[in-house]
Amino acid sequence: MSTSTAPTPPTPAQVQELLRQGKGLLLVEGIVCLLGGILAVVFPMIASEGLELALGVLAVMLGVLGLIRSVAGGVEHRAATAGSAILIGALGVLLLVWPFEGLEAITLVLGIVSLIRGISDLSGFPYRSLTAPGLQVISGIAGILVAVLLFLWYPSDALWAPGLLFGIQLIFFGMMLLSLRNAVSGPMASPPGMKVID
Repeated sequence: MSTSTAPTPPTPAQVQELLRQGKGLLLVEGIVCLLGGILAVVFPMIASEGLELALGVLAVMLGVLGLIRSVAGGVEHRAATAGSAILIGALGVLLLVWPFEGLEAITLVLGIVSLIRGISDLSGFPYRSLTAPGLQVISGIAGILVAVLLFLWYPSDALWAPGLLFGIQLIFFGMMLLSLRNAVSGPMASPPGMKVID
């Protein structure tokens, strides 16, 4: 009888080494997120329309792919897969045909997501950031405030709020990536009782 052992989680030193190896990508991703966030904040209506269009196209593509999978086989429940694919594809078509109504729905969803994400970041559940806990708390407070404002100004904010919120989230995400990159760019932390040999 073979006994299966659960995979051991990586140690903090291993995580830091993995992040250190990808610090160049962290820098590029952080800068791209910052620039994209600033553009979305400066041009929120364009960002909102682009976001709504992208979600509509993505939903249509997912619906088509789901239908192809249900016809080709390789899924556990063909009827359920086809039904969910039709629903997702129909949602995408609705977003593309009625963009303003789609923006209203997206605004509500973004408000709910921002509220949940803000509470999560503020409370530290399910995890508390070890590299940027201060930014996580600030991000949580900002998320809750944005959610409250979205609900207060709804539905008149539907044209510009999704793009503005998307830009703010991108800016905070970019700042978090850059702070993470700076944290792993310093000297490697050594375990207690060991010296780092250069």
